[in-house]
Amino acid sequence: MTRDESVRTLLDKECRTAVSVGWGELEFRRLLEKLPAGAYTCDPLGLITYFNQHAVALWGRAPKLNDHEDRFCGSFKLFSADGSPIHHDQCWMALALHTKQEYNGHEIIVQRPNGQRLTVLAYANPLRDESGELLGAVNVLVDITDRKRAEDALRQADRSKDEFLATLAHELRNPLAPIRNAVQMVRLQSQPSPESQWAIEVIDRQMQHMTRLIDDLMDVSRITLNKLELRR
Repeated sequence: MTRDESVRTLLDKECRTAVSVGWGELEFRRLLEKLPAGAYTCDPLGLITYFNQHAVALWGRAPKLNDHEDRFCGSFKLFSADGSPIHHDQCWMALALHTKQEYNGHEIIVQRPNGQRLTVLAYANPLRDESGELLGAVNVLVDITDRKRAEDALRQADRSKDEFLATLAHELRNPLAPIRNAVQMVRLQSQPSPESQWAIEVIDRQMQHMTRLIDDLMDVSRITLNKLELRR
């Protein structure tokens, strides 16, 4: 089980336990303090009623409790995975309150006041009383910035490898034509000795072998760069 799945499982378990045994707000907050991730709660209007220290570290600031200036989320700014801005009233916590549905494992980018951006997974879940009335919502934010950076580094390394293979294939292919022409000229201009004929045939065979290898390498580079064209 991954760390993200563990957080979600723990959150689901704690929410169900809190409702089933009738825990008060204080007990529920103590449970959220134990989470290895940012956690906060909002009332039905989106006013923040609680946040743990992990959330403060993630946001880079401490929001105001029960204040309309900090509704739905305590972050300075929010962005989607593609970098487009997200208004706080459209974040996952706001959607969980508006639709009364769970939004678990959705990616979002949090910007701190100093400009630093972190990528997190949001687990926003509505909280209801025994009669099903909406009490608010809890949101757990799991920092996956390091994982995203590692994934980006791997993708960049893979792109660099593909570009290197394409360049290598072209650079190796360029000398083949003059070598082939030189072999043909030697064959046409003189009557080679048996030793020279053997050497010419060796060069010709190895050149053909190199040509096939380079063609295969170019096909691999075309496939990885999505430039392979199939003809019937």
